[in-house]
Amino acid sequence: MTKPVDPQGGSKPADKPWFDPAAPFIRQSSHNNDVAIIGGGIAGASCCHALNQLGIGTTLFEQHGTLAQGASGNPIGMLEPYVTADNSLSGQFYEAGYQHSSNLVRRLLAEGKDVEAAFCGVLSLPANPRDATRQQAIRERLSLAPKVDGATAVQPLDQKSASDVLGLTVPTGGLFYQDAGWVNPPSLCKLLAEQATIQQGIQIARITPLQGGGARLHNQQGSPVGDFGAVIIAGAMETAHFAQTTWMRDYMIALRGQISWFSNNVLGDLNVNCVLSHKGYLTPERAGMHVFGATFDRHANNTDITENDHAANIAQLALAVPDLAARLHPGALGGRAGLRTTTPDHLPMIGPAPDYDAYLAAYPDLDKGRYYARYCSAPYHKHVYVCTGFGARGMIGAPLAATIIARQINGDAPSLPPLVQEALHPARYIVRAIKRGLLAP
Repeated sequence: MTKPVDPQGGSKPADKPWFDPAAPFIRQSSHNNDVAIIGGGIAGASCCHALNQLGIGTTLFEQHGTLAQGASGNPIGMLEPYVTADNSLSGQFYEAGYQHSSNLVRRLLAEGKDVEAAFCGVLSLPANPRDATRQQAIRERLSLAPKVDGATAVQPLDQKSASDVLGLTVPTGGLFYQDAGWVNPPSLCKLLAEQATIQQGIQIARITPLQGGGARLHNQQGSPVGDFGAVIIAGAMETAHFAQTTWMRDYMIALRGQISWFSNNVLGDLNVNCVLSHKGYLTPERAGMHVFGATFDRHANNTDITENDHAANIAQLALAVPDLAARLHPGALGGRAGLRTTTPDHLPMIGPAPDYDAYLAAYPDLDKGRYYARYCSAPYHKHVYVCTGFGARGMIGAPLAATIIARQINGDAPSLPPLVQEALHPARYIVRAIKRGLLAP
């Protein structure tokens, strides 16, 4: 392909070399496995599955005694489409992510795998006039979209029809995603990691590069636990604990969230036929319990269960189904709290780990707008990747993110449009800060 011509006489290099793909790793017999994955939640387990599907071996390190002990340990995670009215980059990623996760869970069910899930539909209600306007725009966008296999199926419902579908009286109509539903995250994590070598109760504290490529992992005592061809850090907020990724601390936000649950006996003559999504959510029965919530608190980092948060969840539920909320009392509820990791632009960080200092040295004058400057390719920590920052959307984001990273490690072409890939790239925050004159070497 002919390169674009620089008006000053030269040939123009890649437009955005700071987002160049990383070099694929090469298997070496000296490594005791191909890829190490740090973190046993939905992100880490999904990375195991995506790599194993490509024939690449994995070892999964989880600091707790079992998998899915963080936010991925909730009893129910929604498989709900994330559709934006303007088809934004975040909408493109999470809509593709929903389809990927939905297809994955359906395939596992069809194969008779032991994953707990139900595609009972999700009723999405507007929480305020702005939401109602957004839902109308979504209806118009989806009605104009080409009808293709796998497209998001949505049915607009009036107030009575919405109440009939849910089984509870709701104050307004909404959108019904009839092909959506829920999944039990721990059961999914266990299945996705079933082909991996699992090392539980081991906290990785340090990653050191090896001559010729790959990395050596060390535990908290400083002892090496193995040599690997590549490493994926998928440990939520723990991502910032490593020397290669400590700079990400400024772009990672911990959100405490508490869910609540009540016994099916509380319903009496009421029913919950599908997942309800409003300002919060409510699920159908699983193991005799219904889950609802959740709180969002960026000013707390504990996972204690509090009656105040139960009360907040009840108050939130009352906006959509007051008849049910009136039967609930904070002291009679069960619950669970966890920390979700999100980012300032609400998109995850997916891809090779940028070498922060090398980026500052390589691209010091991006704020000067030198479009034809000769920049080098992106400087990364060789064969180190990150997969974090999904917030409350891990179920519809992490499996697709894992596929993106697996393809990068394997040297395959990207599966998403370039602008979406760039929006997910961990280096985006460094590049933005340099362009705004906020960082200097």
